[in-house]
Amino acid sequence: MNKIPPGLPKELFDDTRLEPAKIFDNLYCITSKSVAAWALVKDDSIVLLDAMWDDNDALFIIECLEKLGLNPENIKYIFITHGHGDHYGGAKYLKEKYNAKILLSDIDNHFMLENNDGPNGPRSPKCDVDIIITDEEKINLCGMDIHIINTPGHTPGCLSFIFECTNGDEKYNVGLWGGTAFPRDMKSLLDYENSIDVFFKKAKEMNLSALLTGHLFADDGYHKLDVVRSTGENLFLTGFEGVEEYFTTLKTKLFDAIEKAKTK
Repeated sequence: MNKIPPGLPKELFDDTRLEPAKIFDNLYCITSKSVAAWALVKDDSIVLLDAMWDDNDALFIIECLEKLGLNPENIKYIFITHGHGDHYGGAKYLKEKYNAKILLSDIDNHFMLENNDGPNGPRSPKCDVDIIITDEEKINLCGMDIHIINTPGHTPGCLSFIFECTNGDEKYNVGLWGGTAFPRDMKSLLDYENSIDVFFKKAKEMNLSALLTGHLFADDGYHKLDVVRSTGENLFLTGFEGVEEYFTTLKTKLFDAIEKAKTK
């Protein structure tokens, strides 16, 4: 492993691949220790939420879908939470192979295309976006409703999503929080704070029962994945109380980051 840039978790640079798992009847997790892609499935259609780092990760996504009994040729759409390479890097390969449509916010489409270092370095091929998605939009794709919430801060046009998952006859609203790490400048930190409030309000309105992230190291996700894979117990399903606890803890950490930024 190369030297880790200061302030970033070492796990972000660990490409160790983990066994994929079925989390809900219609949602699957494909992940390395670094970053995850989520596959939302209905009938013969797959909607991917994020696409990991690069072409090699795209091949890993294909391999995992097949291992899970899913046909990667059914990938119809790829939602990208934000314009960092660890989330869009595999999308170009999947788009070209399966004619999948890529969705991203307009702001982060520009952010992706205009930045070429750090998390937007040469490892991650940039992709052509087919559909620009906007705040407070509800898109129905392949018979699945996906609610889009603008949550800037991690990047200027970061998005988070809410969608329905099922376990047997039970239905749950599940959220994917788009950007886990805090930004460093004060404006973006304050944007992040507001985004927590906006998303949490929507989560409360929709009685969110589970919250996912793109990086499993951010919320004990490795353990949760191990448990659901080995026993079938879904520790991602916390009820709204668990969602509230996550954001309460996140906001406490954010306030500490804001106070530190004031002293710089």
